[in-house]
Amino acid sequence: MRSLRRLFNAGRRAAAAFATRRDGGPAAEFALVAPIFIVVVYATAQCAIIFICNSYLETAAEESARQVLTNQAGSLSAAQFKTAVCADMPALFNCASVMISLQPATSESSINTAPPTFNSNGVLSSTLPYQQPTSGQIGVLQVMYPWPVIGLPLGWNFANLGNGAYLMTSTQVFKVEAQ
Repeated sequence: MRSLRRLFNAGRRAAAAFATRRDGGPAAEFALVAPIFIVVVYATAQCAIIFICNSYLETAAEESARQVLTNQAGSLSAAQFKTAVCADMPALFNCASVMISLQPATSESSINTAPPTFNSNGVLSSTLPYQQPTSGQIGVLQVMYPWPVIGLPLGWNFANLGNGAYLMTSTQVFKVEAQ
């Protein structure tokens, strides 16, 4: 019993000594600032990843537009063209999620570069057009990819689709060369 009382008194003295210390200010300040710092670092990293992956998507779309522009993709079906686009993308992208729209435009004023519509769940609500432009026509190629993002506290979120993904889009407008 005596040792239990001695242990209790020692614990009480240690707690009193801890409560009266004045050198815990930096720890308290760190506890206030650390969550904000972590969120800012995480948001910066996620933004950098989105920009890098969007650059890869843009490069793949440019390469694919060049194939159409030089009449090298005239006989490809929509699935074959999508496979060719995916071949130019790094392994970061899932080819099943890549969306492609290719259509001719009759004049410069009829070029439609608006992205397709999505429902509230982030699912494509209409079919994407696929028609190879012929020689001398204006072609509009859109390559899209829903990049998954993780939301941050306080409502910080890069997602622009209802399913929590960020829709990366690359639009290429070109005139197909004469054969």
